[in-house]
Amino acid sequence: MIEFVAIGHVTRDLLPQQTTAPGGTARFAALLAQRLGLRAAIVTASVEPAPPGVAWISLPTTFSSTFENRYTPAGRQQWLHAIAPSIPVTALPAAWRTAPIVLLGPVLHECSPDLAGAFPGALIGATAQGWLRDWNTDLPTPIRPRRWRPTPAELRHLHVLTLSSEDVAGDDELAAYYARLVPIGIVTHGAAGATLFIHGKPHHIPAFPAQESDPTGAGDVFTTAFLIRLWETGDPVGAAHFAAAAAACVVEGVGDMALPDRVQIAQRMARVPDHG
Repeated sequence: MIEFVAIGHVTRDLLPQQTTAPGGTARFAALLAQRLGLRAAIVTASVEPAPPGVAWISLPTTFSSTFENRYTPAGRQQWLHAIAPSIPVTALPAAWRTAPIVLLGPVLHECSPDLAGAFPGALIGATAQGWLRDWNTDLPTPIRPRRWRPTPAELRHLHVLTLSSEDVAGDDELAAYYARLVPIGIVTHGAAGATLFIHGKPHHIPAFPAQESDPTGAGDVFTTAFLIRLWETGDPVGAAHFAAAAAACVVEGVGDMALPDRVQIAQRMARVPDHG
């Protein structure tokens, strides 16, 4: 039985020296779930290779959604080179709709919040990042912020929504608005920790000390670890501390090679027994 389903584009990331690497929230999430002992699956539209040991369904496509980071005097700018097809509810296999944990991980609006309705018995989370992006139709084009204004009815199937303060250019009021649209909302702030909203009430979750090497995927790791621990314990505050420890582990390495297992997360938590 599949225990964790991640839905979203597995991307192609353009790197220096004309190299590429697979990326995307769905890929990071499924790989972490696997590391934490769950049987994981991905529903995507991508030509990237399936991660070993992860169940995989991809819509037919001749290219992956493709991103490039360009560094300018004004800071980093993300460019979009290709867009893979959107993921409809018909792409979700019936056998996976009984999974107990589901994550919607859009990078380019490719999975609607309505997909959550296909998993009536699941704990369902979503990362808002992909719904907070906009772009021009002529590719390649820079990514720009999108003023996303969902209603509570649109998000009615979601139990958890996460976003980074960077996703809203540091607008704390807007971030809190999004976080309060669902029963549990989380706004991550990098080394400053995270704010956990439980039915609208904020709780500060401090970050664990870490020597940051690569922040890529930290938010995806936080979200996935949180969902898994919440499903296991029912304790959102405890799950957030577990997720913060997982995120501290991953930023100290590079890419998915740094994804932690349960022993590494427990060791990180044991170093700061009075965390929070």
